[in-house]
Amino acid sequence: MSLASLESRQISLKEGWVGIVDDDSDISMLFADALRGVDGGILIFTFNDSLEALKHFTKNKEKYILVICDLMMPGLNGLDLVKRIKKLSPKTRTMITTGYEIEPRELHFDIKMGIIDRIIQKPISMNGLRQEVKNQINSCQLRINKK
Repeated sequence: MSLASLESRQISLKEGWVGIVDDDSDISMLFADALRGVDGGILIFTFNDSLEALKHFTKNKEKYILVICDLMMPGLNGLDLVKRIKKLSPKTRTMITTGYEIEPRELHFDIKMGIIDRIIQKPISMNGLRQEVKNQINSCQLRINKK
């Protein structure tokens, strides 16, 4: 597990954690490096094993604001991982990434039920990734402000 810290600019999300789960360590580190410029004072955790990620999430679920997860992974796949994450913490935002072409209807039910908040097609530009993460943080921020 790797840890990279980002500078804080939004006090309300100062304790927010983002998990990146991909069995390809190059991709998880690339994504983590790309997110260094994202506002929000978030901590980034990378995992190359979905079961390790689930264990860490389970122990720290109240701190996670977003989990970015590859769809196709050995063992516990990305969809099953985000289903377990949402069961443990419905407020945590989830993004699925995939290099495979998928039909929108394949994951429509999971999107409609709020299990998946966003699907990202790989390859994605690092600017595109940063923008998607900012959007998810903003959604989280809006939910915090409503309470």
